[in-house]
Amino acid sequence: MAVLELLTIKIQKMTIESTNDKLPTTPAITYSECYAQPFFNLLFGDGFQLIKSLPDNSVDLIVTDPPYGINLTKGYKSGSTELVQGDDGFTVMFFLDDIMREYKRVLKPNSALYIFTRFDVMPYWWIKLKNYFDAKNQIVWFKGGGGMGDLKGNFSYNYESIMFATNGKHQIRGKRDGSVWQIGKCKQEYHETQKPVELIEKILLHSSDEGMTVLDPFMGSGTTGVACRNLKRSFIGIELNEDYFNTAKKRIESHTVQSELF
Repeated sequence: MAVLELLTIKIQKMTIESTNDKLPTTPAITYSECYAQPFFNLLFGDGFQLIKSLPDNSVDLIVTDPPYGINLTKGYKSGSTELVQGDDGFTVMFFLDDIMREYKRVLKPNSALYIFTRFDVMPYWWIKLKNYFDAKNQIVWFKGGGGMGDLKGNFSYNYESIMFATNGKHQIRGKRDGSVWQIGKCKQEYHETQKPVELIEKILLHSSDEGMTVLDPFMGSGTTGVACRNLKRSFIGIELNEDYFNTAKKRIESHTVQSELF
């Protein structure tokens, strides 16, 4: 109880200091009754910086889909050539050591982290990851379907990579799966790299228990938060883009868990 209260107080202080005039100076969502009652803290700001204000050893699991450093554009709907915020190669690669140190600091012993990446930048991430954690495996998310790009000169991108690492002797929950997960991709309704809730839930079930705290420092449109709400995990999410932050806030606030209907 005391630990959760301290965590919430520190996050509230951090949120007040980091938000700008366009957004309220209070946490978007905060619940912290006791360990069994999940709390949700959504923070507006730079994930590379705001994570530094989180307490040491305060997070049980990190699940995140950070900018890959591939100059990804927002053209998935409109044909726009505008870059996804923070996805220029310099910004991402420059901060890799810093962000890995922060992941190590906030994670509890014997915890885990799952980081989405892509084949062409994964070697850089993997090298940095191994400097701080036990890099265990590459999970291949087979999402099916085709895709955009060079339709006649290249094979379609029908999978994505997830780096799995542990901070000590982490125990996988449930049945031991293989490292290829076949889950259909979802409609890109809220974000250009939106992941299925089912995929995030699979990660949560394998590497956390009810009431544990999950961090996503690049939460995008809040899919990890929705999955945490479904499975009664506490959630800390950080997002730099104001539109995505507001979308995540709305999704998580309005999401109704099926069991809550009965």
